[in-house]
Amino acid sequence: MSFIKFWAKQKGKASSNEEPLPGRDPSLARIKSGWLFDPDANQYDLLTVLTYLSCIASANVTREQLFEGAANLNYGPSPYFAQVANLVSSLGHDFTSACQVVAETAPDQVMRQFLLRFANSLASGESEIVFLERETRVQMEDYTNEYETNLESLRKWTDAFVALMVSVNLVVLVALISNMIYALGSLFIVLVEVVAIATAGLGAWLIYRIAPYDPVVHKLRDRCPEQKLMSLLARILFPAALLAALLAYFLFQSLGLALILAGILILPVGVVTHLLERKVDARDRDIADFLRSLGGVTAARGSTVIASLGHIDRRAIGSLEPELKRLLARIAIGVETSRAWLRFMTETGSELIHRVVRSFWDAVNLGGDPDTAGRLSADMALRVSLLRAKRKLVSSTFNYVVVPMHIALAGTLVFMTEVVSAFNTKLVQAQAAVSSEHTTSISPEQIGIPNALSFQEFDTAFIKFMVLAVILALTLVNAFAPRAAAGGHSFKMALFGAFTLCATGAILLLVPPLANSMFSDALSQPLS
Repeated sequence: MSFIKFWAKQKGKASSNEEPLPGRDPSLARIKSGWLFDPDANQYDLLTVLTYLSCIASANVTREQLFEGAANLNYGPSPYFAQVANLVSSLGHDFTSACQVVAETAPDQVMRQFLLRFANSLASGESEIVFLERETRVQMEDYTNEYETNLESLRKWTDAFVALMVSVNLVVLVALISNMIYALGSLFIVLVEVVAIATAGLGAWLIYRIAPYDPVVHKLRDRCPEQKLMSLLARILFPAALLAALLAYFLFQSLGLALILAGILILPVGVVTHLLERKVDARDRDIADFLRSLGGVTAARGSTVIASLGHIDRRAIGSLEPELKRLLARIAIGVETSRAWLRFMTETGSELIHRVVRSFWDAVNLGGDPDTAGRLSADMALRVSLLRAKRKLVSSTFNYVVVPMHIALAGTLVFMTEVVSAFNTKLVQAQAAVSSEHTTSISPEQIGIPNALSFQEFDTAFIKFMVLAVILALTLVNAFAPRAAAGGHSFKMALFGAFTLCATGAILLLVPPLANSMFSDALSQPLS
């Protein structure tokens, strides 16, 4: 049984008399769209679909099976294949005209061109497997070029992000100091802070949008033990961190202590996520060799895939050995083969393994050439793994910079706020002394000092509140930006968030007393 039929049966889509054709489900033909926080997955998803179609085409399946199989993959291009299948089954179109009709209304330029090429190939009588293998090679090169282009943009934007954060910090400091000299008003300070926060957030969002789409951990219903532990810790520790932070703030009146407690409590979630992704990366590196070897051995022996698994040296497949042992054990006790392979994919925790193993197993299960299926699926796995290694060179450097940069920026803001507060305290004392002892009718303008340039007393509490708002915003932005650059599971943000929260909390606890001790002598001296 193929994965398509197996999953349809698991979800209850098959009736007792007849299993419905997946491509005829109207919901599968609905094109999904997004802009703000939806990454561009078209190239990666199209490569996955073409790899799958190339693999199952080696089984000499019908055109209807090709389009319905692609429609049920539930990736970005799948609705276009579902629309073609619906036109053929419902309105009597042939596949050539159906591809042309769908291409005319396709909003995606890449899919429009692909469907037109597919229609030409079908009309000319070219073999589907020849066309699909050629398109797969071309799409793999396009995906590689786009990925590397995005990496270059990511490298430049991570450098620009650091400069942007420094500029934001400088703008806030200039506004803070200028408020002592000029009567700027509260509205101006608020506008400066809002612009600074929006600019920092925009920089992190641009990194997220520019970074290549590369899901690491799968989102299947069944999950690996690490995913279950990660979800359990998140359900417990995220609310606990919020509750502990609120209690610490209201009981001890210490925001710094509250942030440190929150950071410590969410840290385990980030650590477990980081360890899971390290295991997934190791498995993704080994899956290409495993599939290529398995396909070659199966074709050479002329046996089934399951029989060939016993003739592969499990020590040569590295990190996949424990999952392979469990796969063989399940099959040995009579578990359905498709169910055992699905469990193998879920236990690895890898989205890449889920994509390539599904292509390989469905092709072999449908009677396709195991050597061809193993080679095509392994090529995709190897290419994605190599590109992911290049991305780490860019993101790892940026990740090491963000936390020290955050400490420097937040520490500078807090320290300068204390300096300004100390200056304001001394200024109030001086103004009070001058008013009581040296009353004069001479205005600052009469002695050549413009009124706008005379030092102004200002609301210290308001300034501290606005600076604190900027620091908290930078804490969130600097937690999100490294995760956006590195990619991976969204819970990875908990790791960087723990670092920035603890750093901000430590700064709020340590810097004000340090600054006050530096200016305590000056503040205690009487005015002469």
